[in-house]
Amino acid sequence: MSNPKRHRLSRLHSRRAEDAAWRAGQAHVDADIEGLSRDADITRFVADMKARGVPVGERIKRLKSQVAARQQSHKPTVS
Repeated sequence: MSNPKRHRLSRLHSRRAEDAAWRAGQAHVDADIEGLSRDADITRFVADMKARGVPVGERIKRLKSQVAARQQSHKPTVS
């Protein structure tokens, strides 16, 4: 029997694939509204992982590592 007081997770917190896809789409819309450019290299990196069937959790880990490595390589040197 279901609990009538139990709240359904909103799309912002759900782990369902369709809700995660919706959040990703919303992030693109928000970035467009703010005038933020997209990173073509990251877009290709993610598309390649998806095409190879890399699981979502692993894609997240790899994406975080990729972004962190790029940030480290682009840090200005302090003299």
